[in-house]
Amino acid sequence: MANTETTIQAITNPHPNTAVIDIEATIKALERNKFVVHYFKTPEEATAYLTNRIQNKRVALGDSQTLLALNIYDSLLPNNIEVMDIHRPLDGESFRDTALRTMGKDVFLTSVNALSQTGEMVNIDGTGNRVAASLFGSNEVFFVLGINKITPDLGSAIYRARNVAAPQNSKKNKKSSLNPCAKLEEKCYDCGSPDRICNALTIYYKKMRNMQIMEVIIVNANLGF
Repeated sequence: MANTETTIQAITNPHPNTAVIDIEATIKALERNKFVVHYFKTPEEATAYLTNRIQNKRVALGDSQTLLALNIYDSLLPNNIEVMDIHRPLDGESFRDTALRTMGKDVFLTSVNALSQTGEMVNIDGTGNRVAASLFGSNEVFFVLGINKITPDLGSAIYRARNVAAPQNSKKNKKSSLNPCAKLEEKCYDCGSPDRICNALTIYYKKMRNMQIMEVIIVNANLGF
C-alpha cells in the first residue's frame, strides 16, 4: 500500500444518498484479497503515479470515463511501446476488431462500476470485452476509480452497478440511450432491449491466478459512473 501517509479513518462519499466510507478498511479488505492498492488525494497524483509506474510496455485501455477524465492515454503514450485505446479505432476498423486488439497486452487499464468496503469489485458489461481483458491475457491489470464508487458491502456494490452506473452508461451511448434505464427513472428494469448493456455481471472476489499483479488505484475524487 502506498500514498496513505495521512491516515484517513473515514471520508464522505460525494455521490448522493450514500454512507460515509472508510478508506482504510476498504484498502485492508482489498489487500486481504491479494490486490495491490494505492490511494491518492488528487487525480493529478494518480495520473503521475501511473505514468511513472507503466513504461516500456504494450498497454491497452478499456472503456472508462475515469481513464478519459485522467487523460491516461496521452500520459502513457510517450513512454510505452504501444498504447491502444478502445475509443481510438483504426480507420475502417469494426468495434470487434478494436476490442480484440486490447486483449493480451502487457498491461490493461480499466475501472469498475462499484467497489465494496469488504474488498470486492463489480463490473457490468454488455459486450464482454472489458471484463474479459481484465480477467485474463495481460500480466498486469489496473483498476482506477474514484471514491464515489465505493459502497458498504457487496450487495450495495451490485445495486450500484445495476442502478447507478448502468443507466448513466446507457445515456452516454447513442445505441443504448433508448434503453428504459436511460429514458425513464435511473434504475434497472431488467429489460429485453437489444442494446441492453448489462448482459454480464462480474465480481472480482480476489486476484486472478496466473496474473502477476492486479492493482487498484483509488482517487479521492468523484470520477466516472
